[in-house]
Amino acid sequence: MKKSLIFKSLIVLFSIISFVSCETEPLDPELDLSDFQNPTDSNNPNNPNNQFVFTASIDGQNWVADDAYAQVGPNLIVINGDRGVNGESFQFLIDGSTIGSFPAKDHLITFVPDNSDYGWFAFNDEDPDENTGTVTITEIDTQNKTISGTFSFKGYWSDSDVTNIPPKNFTNGVFTDIPYQAYEDPSNNTFFAKVNGTEFVETEILAVTLNGVIGLGAANATQQSITLGVNEDIIPGTYPITGNVGTDQVQASYKLNGTTTISASSGSVTITSITADRVVGTFSFVAVNGGTTYNVTEGAFDIEY
Repeated sequence: MKKSLIFKSLIVLFSIISFVSCETEPLDPELDLSDFQNPTDSNNPNNPNNQFVFTASIDGQNWVADDAYAQVGPNLIVINGDRGVNGESFQFLIDGSTIGSFPAKDHLITFVPDNSDYGWFAFNDEDPDENTGTVTITEIDTQNKTISGTFSFKGYWSDSDVTNIPPKNFTNGVFTDIPYQAYEDPSNNTFFAKVNGTEFVETEILAVTLNGVIGLGAANATQQSITLGVNEDIIPGTYPITGNVGTDQVQASYKLNGTTTISASSGSVTITSITADRVVGTFSFVAVNGGTTYNVTEGAFDIEY
């Protein structure tokens, strides 16, 4: 797996999401994209007849989803379109909660084929500035709890050990009346840290699992956030942060404001315990922005993922 891409994507995701405490409905907080409660189930009052559309062209071949479902938070939109029994799916994680267009390279936009741990990501690891496409949210119907939009993107294969798989073009993407549920952070998650000796007072905690990497994030009321990324198969122990995204088993970043995110250049993450759905540990790291150093200390987390 191209771990550098996954880590980078998770850190970018958490760094750009602005969390606020305004959720109104409870929801399963686990954001493993392949393991949502499926709102297209016939028992779902928002979509009793599975009346939705999710379709796209993949290198010119038509693709139609069997199921589609979504979550919407204060600044988080998650959309899945699935086909078949083996997990073939489009998976979108978007920083936003309103209608508008979102550059694919700045969000987690993927397509995963049947029976695969890998997929095509709308991000070129060799050219991070490449404009790979767009996801556009055209309607969020808060009364009927449905979301609609369009998308197109160029996807790059995520397994760096396989070099003979070319990019794919995903075009003419349309999703209409996809039922969504509101995201709410679980009350049993805990997070603590200090930044330059001052307590970081989080208002939201979020966990995302993507292709074997667990992303953990916490944000405060002023849109600052602290992000950690660890391998899902990690075992208890202490792991250094060196700033090398390609080789480090753990990563961290500090979002200073709405536009500035600083990756950790040194530090460590200690995993105290990890189970199939919960990770506990401690951390500290240093992030440098120009001539200013941010010391993140006394970090601790106990989070369901």
